[in-house]
Amino acid sequence: MNYRITATLQHASLDRRFVLFIACLVLFAPVGLSAQSSGTGSSQQPQPQQQQPQAPEGVETGGYRIHQSIEVGYRVNDVTGNGEMYNTLVNLHSGLRLLDQTLSMESLTHAGSIFDHLWINSFGWGGDPNNALRARVGKNRWFDFRANFRRDQNYSDYNLLANPLNPSSSSPTLPVPFSPHYFATTRRMTDLDLTMLPLSRISLRVGYSHNSMTGPSYSSVHEGTDARLLQDWNTTLNNFRFGLDFKLLPHTVVSYDQFLDYYRGDTALSLAPFAPALLPGGGSVELGLPIDTVNKNPCAIPTGSTGLVDSNGMLTNLACNGFFAYNRQDRVRTSTPTERLSMRSNYWHRVDIAGSFAYSSADMNSTFNELFNGLSSRNFLRQSTVTGPPHAKEVSDVADFSVTVHLTEHLRLVDTFRFWAFRIPQSFNSLETDWTIPGLSSCAPPACSLLVPISSTSVSQATSQDVQSFNQNWKRNEFDVVWDATKYFGGRIGYRYGSKTFVHVNDFTTDDIDNIPIHENTALFGFWLRPKPTIRFNFNGEHTNNDKSLVRIGSRKESRYRIEGNYTPQPWAVLGASINLYQGSNGDSLVDYRGHNRNYGFTASLAPQKHFGFDLAYNYNDFQQNAFICFNDTPPVGVTLPVVSNAGDCTRNVNPNNPYNDSKNPWLTSGYYSNQTHYGMGAFRMQALPRTTIQVGYSITSVGGTTPQFNVLQPLGSLSYNYHLPLADVAVDLGHHLLWKAAWNYAQYGENSFAGPTNSRYFHANNATFSVRWAF
Repeated sequence: MNYRITATLQHASLDRRFVLFIACLVLFAPVGLSAQSSGTGSSQQPQPQQQQPQAPEGVETGGYRIHQSIEVGYRVNDVTGNGEMYNTLVNLHSGLRLLDQTLSMESLTHAGSIFDHLWINSFGWGGDPNNALRARVGKNRWFDFRANFRRDQNYSDYNLLANPLNPSSSSPTLPVPFSPHYFATTRRMTDLDLTMLPLSRISLRVGYSHNSMTGPSYSSVHEGTDARLLQDWNTTLNNFRFGLDFKLLPHTVVSYDQFLDYYRGDTALSLAPFAPALLPGGGSVELGLPIDTVNKNPCAIPTGSTGLVDSNGMLTNLACNGFFAYNRQDRVRTSTPTERLSMRSNYWHRVDIAGSFAYSSADMNSTFNELFNGLSSRNFLRQSTVTGPPHAKEVSDVADFSVTVHLTEHLRLVDTFRFWAFRIPQSFNSLETDWTIPGLSSCAPPACSLLVPISSTSVSQATSQDVQSFNQNWKRNEFDVVWDATKYFGGRIGYRYGSKTFVHVNDFTTDDIDNIPIHENTALFGFWLRPKPTIRFNFNGEHTNNDKSLVRIGSRKESRYRIEGNYTPQPWAVLGASINLYQGSNGDSLVDYRGHNRNYGFTASLAPQKHFGFDLAYNYNDFQQNAFICFNDTPPVGVTLPVVSNAGDCTRNVNPNNPYNDSKNPWLTSGYYSNQTHYGMGAFRMQALPRTTIQVGYSITSVGGTTPQFNVLQPLGSLSYNYHLPLADVAVDLGHHLLWKAAWNYAQYGENSFAGPTNSRYFHANNATFSVRWAF
């Protein structure tokens, strides 16, 4: 039950009490009309209607049965609190909308002159962030054509993401109220597919897809300090495909497919303003996102000054890290042809066979050009450029084959083999040009300064050829014995063997190669029970042993258990429950990784009478992982962080036998992360009057979790929040194929920890929609 029923009241001159009065008038007037129209003076009582009435018989004309529906409405809403967070989670605003539209035409004799069936559906037009158009048309034995268009406006400004959390003790104090990696992009996706002669011995398939993403987003780069960058997205992916299906033998289909993918990436990055400071003699410099002068970021306050920027906005430390300009152009062009041959057959009575093989070879070319102009004080860098052509290829082979042998009516053997291998050789012939301030051992003005002209620097150039390759080879075979003992009981037992090899060639010239083989052995088992037609129970489990792991949080031992059950005590009552458990571990003494994901769910749908019913759902998810990590952290003066004060040692300075030997990250701790999520939902629907249906509901997502606090300014954020979503709606059948609808939603998001040095992410919003649906 998803109701996109919002719009935004953002005009301060509009009296909300007047809007509320009009809303109540519009809301209850049709209810009264419905009550009057169902009085005892009527010769016939109207049939009870649900909120979505049953589809009418339609109209028959020209040899077709036609159904048509259209729903048009207006959304209003009122947001209090963080509007950017509201847009991140909801992003629905006021205005007139085409909420839904459907047209279907079906030939009565399956002998239409042009087509036998036509179906068109669309929703979200008029300003919603998500809208779509789907169409399907076909004529039996001749063709089947399908078209889809989708547009998604993706908005995200969760202000803790990549936030430097600038402290109030800094001078100047410049909190970052937004996410430095904020984005607001639009993605448009089009798919067209045509199948010719779908029921013939040889059928043809052709298709085309277009996927583009445009719009602004922001990123950051580190060069002395972290500068904010505008990353204006502009990417396009075109996919052409065609295929043939051969049905030359009974119960056997052989298919050939050709795919051609062409990617174009024209996304560029440039310096975006955040913290500009004036310079003597004119001009300004961008100081970047992190402003923490106590910790000398981007630089220290000079002696005799009270702040890094004075009351006139003038920079007081001219040896400060800063940006005058930054640009990066990375024009990417990639072509990826793929061929696939597949087959499926049950030609033999007791044997089913299916398999496929695909080969793909991608080629990527790019022109790279990066410019930095400013000052990086640690290496006296005043300006630098990096240019050069990157190039990469990817060669991929994917195969799978399965065979099922039916030994008896109730016993079968299933063997499935999968293979996947790819290699990505890549090269980057780069030319780096650096303009550095010569003859310095430390950076201090006036010798080392943002005001040093480029003409006074020393120029050096360096060329490098970076040639690497990342390769992976993966094979897996699974064998199962499946026994459907009776109609009440069945089970399976199996074994899966896997082999993965990761090869990273760091340098071809020196044979610097990382080679990590991993072997997997997995036991599989499961059973199902159906003691009565109204009860079904499924259980599946597997336990895996890997002899190695690729990353620190990669498991050597894994267990998965899935339990599902449903019970239908009455035709009007459906109950369901599920349990999904995962447990992983790596007992290596340097890692000691432990992790689990436990999910429990319950659903109930009850409709004892056609006049009312209700739905209930609850889900609990418990995620946790921990592993030893080495880190570097120096708390501010006067601040005590337990993760630092209770940390162990990651260096050999104290203990020569310490296996970590990481002097740059001297502290040792358990990097734990836990997250517990509760989700609950309840909805009640009732036919209050013969023509009126009312529904009320409520859902909540509540999250609680913990992780080590490495920064005293870091709140728990999304690890501890509540998200409330109550709703109510009413639908009135006005007759003449018209349905009037009104709905209200409330959304409230709030976190259960302090906000941190940025804006609070709390918001609540009242949303309403009024619509009319016409259908025949």
